[in-house]
Amino acid sequence: MLAAHGGSGLTADPVLFPRRFPDRGDAEAAAFIAASFAFGNVTQILAFLDRLFAVLGESPCAALLGRRPVPFARVAGLRHRFISPRGVHRFLFCLRAVLRENGSLEDLYRAGMAAEDGPRGRLARFLGRFRAAWGPGLRRERDFLFPDPAKGSACKRHNLFLRWMVRGPDGVDLGLWSVPSPRDLVVPLDTHMARLCRWMGLTACRAASYRAAEEVTAAFRAACPEDPVRYDYALTRIGILKACTATRRGECGACPLRPLCIHARGPRRK
Repeated sequence: MLAAHGGSGLTADPVLFPRRFPDRGDAEAAAFIAASFAFGNVTQILAFLDRLFAVLGESPCAALLGRRPVPFARVAGLRHRFISPRGVHRFLFCLRAVLRENGSLEDLYRAGMAAEDGPRGRLARFLGRFRAAWGPGLRRERDFLFPDPAKGSACKRHNLFLRWMVRGPDGVDLGLWSVPSPRDLVVPLDTHMARLCRWMGLTACRAASYRAAEEVTAAFRAACPEDPVRYDYALTRIGILKACTATRRGECGACPLRPLCIHARGPRRK
């Protein structure tokens, strides 16, 4: 099944971390943690997650849901880019609060599906519960770790989490949730994916916004209505593995996107 997603393996993908855990609850919690910190250089992401999961031990749920929260002293040296050790600790506290209140992240998401306002509204309510648990201070870190799609954020990392939970299991995605349907997923769009999709003519948006993510998803849905984000893994691997060289004029090489990309068809567009 890996071939359907690009065939390059999982050696540089944060989905490796939830796949370590056979228990469903541990895998769900680990997936949320791994996706939430999946920003920046891949090497930095994997190194940070290695250290964080070493703190959480063999069962992330047991560590999070124990009688006492994970003490700050255990994460005092953990920083990921601009997320401070205090921010990492606050993140774990929010995840603990949500799990204790709802039982699972799927149950929290399901509770927000009653209103007929589509994927953006559902994700806004899901992440809003984490923001409500954050407490005072560190607002920049809170708003980055738990962004608000209602304000235009593409929410790449959280749409990635939903992809892992809903699609599969297929060798990449985990398929742990029964809701929502794969047809309702939104492409996890960061600046790199947005650039590739713009070069392929799938969106005219210059920024990696939620609107751009919806446009790209709509383009994929035209090809595969029942599973529009099936193409996400293969496309993101092109960037992760540095297969795309279009930032260097005229060096497209054997990129698999060459037949579709504006760089192979003519001069770069402004």
